[in-house]
Amino acid sequence: MPRTGAQYEAMRADTRRRIEIAAVRLFARQGFAATNVRDIAREAGISTGLMYRHYRTKDDLFGDLVAQAADGLGALARRFRSDLPPAVLIGEFTREYVHDVLAGGGFVEFLLIMNQSFTMTNPPAQVRTLKTRHTTMMRGLVELIERGQRLGQFNPGDAAELASCYFAALGGMAMMNFTLGEAFVAPGPELLTSFLLKEVTDAGGPASR
Repeated sequence: MPRTGAQYEAMRADTRRRIEIAAVRLFARQGFAATNVRDIAREAGISTGLMYRHYRTKDDLFGDLVAQAADGLGALARRFRSDLPPAVLIGEFTREYVHDVLAGGGFVEFLLIMNQSFTMTNPPAQVRTLKTRHTTMMRGLVELIERGQRLGQFNPGDAAELASCYFAALGGMAMMNFTLGEAFVAPGPELLTSFLLKEVTDAGGPASR
């Protein structure tokens, strides 16, 4: 029985996903400059010819990955500006982040190469969008912290400094996971947000200090 259009599209999507996973792994471990199309095709378990049917160059592939990261940052910025309580938002996001870091699947490697893209000498055009979205996302987090402070859910302090500390903690955790592997002991979400969120009493209000 001949394959349907939907089946062909599913096969195509699966191949692209395998290519992306392979590229992220190699870019993170070998570096972008040291990785070529043949390396990626071999890692993905496909022929070089099939690789070229999806991406003409590794630069096209990298640009597509950066565009996906920019979309993710845009979604995160919108999430930070939602109407949910700030403490709930930051708690949910932190738990998801820790889960994704520990689950593997290329999440940490993807974060690393996106960070590396900021320092590229001649980055693809998508990196400019990524930087803009990153700025927007950080602004959204600062506003979230300020709202949480007004509601008595977050500790006092400069919101921009607290936002920087928060993401520095998350990024450092991802880097340690990448470096140490199975020897890495991950901090829990509650510890990662302890400097940010006020303690809660049994009655549900902020604890007195």
